[in-house]
Amino acid sequence: MKNIYDFVVIGAGISACTFASSLNKRFSDASILLVEHGRKIGGRATTRKSRKNKILEFDHGLPSITFSQYISQDIMTLILPLIDSKKLEDISNKILLMNKFGLLNSLSTNDKIYRSLPFMANFCESIINQSTNPKKINFLFQSLTKSIKRGNNLWKTQVNNEVFIESKNLILSSSLMAHPRSLEILNTTSLPLRDAFIPGQDQVVDALLRETSKLNYIKRKIYILHVSNLVLVQNFNNQYLQILFSNVIIDNLNFERIIFQRQSDGSIIILLHCSYVNKKPEINIDHIIKSLILLFMNYQIFLDLFLHAKLIDEMDWRASQPLNHLLPKELQWSSIGKIGFCGDWFDMGSFGAVETAMNSSIRLAKLLNWN
Repeated sequence: MKNIYDFVVIGAGISACTFASSLNKRFSDASILLVEHGRKIGGRATTRKSRKNKILEFDHGLPSITFSQYISQDIMTLILPLIDSKKLEDISNKILLMNKFGLLNSLSTNDKIYRSLPFMANFCESIINQSTNPKKINFLFQSLTKSIKRGNNLWKTQVNNEVFIESKNLILSSSLMAHPRSLEILNTTSLPLRDAFIPGQDQVVDALLRETSKLNYIKRKIYILHVSNLVLVQNFNNQYLQILFSNVIIDNLNFERIIFQRQSDGSIIILLHCSYVNKKPEINIDHIIKSLILLFMNYQIFLDLFLHAKLIDEMDWRASQPLNHLLPKELQWSSIGKIGFCGDWFDMGSFGAVETAMNSSIRLAKLLNWN
């Protein structure tokens, strides 16, 4: 007999893992499958091991997690064991901000900013490990969801063009399947979620599709550089350093932040995060290095690193941060279609993206009844 999951979750990032763990605590016998396009757990918070140089391992997406002063008790229950066990490091006082004059100062914030140790992907792993019955949570990696169909009270999720996975319920942990950007990313002519329902068949889905179409996104590209000169990097005293750029620099250069992450062989990976509201401009590496040298001209140690840095990869992120028109939380679950939605595209209050995503996932898990 073909295996039919109780829940299939599209994605395996922080939102998806928070949902799966929260649901498992409520219904420990429910079978859950997380379908992820990437090679491992984490989504944008995943950690990458270089294919060309196996020694290099670095966080090439989400560099840190920000929580507000008004963190919910549900989230606190999840992260407190990680803080106590030193798996979450408070780096709030270790982040620098470069102002428009090229001067570095400590970041002033009332929020708590954490880095997962040893790598960001361990945050999702730790959340899953807190579930009541982790054996009921399964993963399917390197699997791109191409379409979703509903019939005979079951969902059929098509991955990699040929494999169909059946489930009683479907959870979308991002807006991709419901947003027009999916047309280009998935190389399709119609929205997968729209194709799954006849207009008027499900009022929640109809409303969600209307509201999702209004979402605008911040696009991101990350340039990954490597400094292999071990004599040079000995002068750099940080194992890890994150520098944010002022709004003026972001507007002029699209540089959002830069991360320095030391490797096991002593070398340094530099990750330059660039953000764009409209079309992403093409920036060549020579222009990037020249711009960084001008920005850091007051700091010789950084100049030395940039002059010896080699571009080893670039990363365009499919998972983009919503900019406005967040969806009302009342659209998170359709009992008619047996489909739920969670992620940072829902309005959960004035919180950062990760906190919003986790709150939406916990709320969705609490909404569901299963037998």
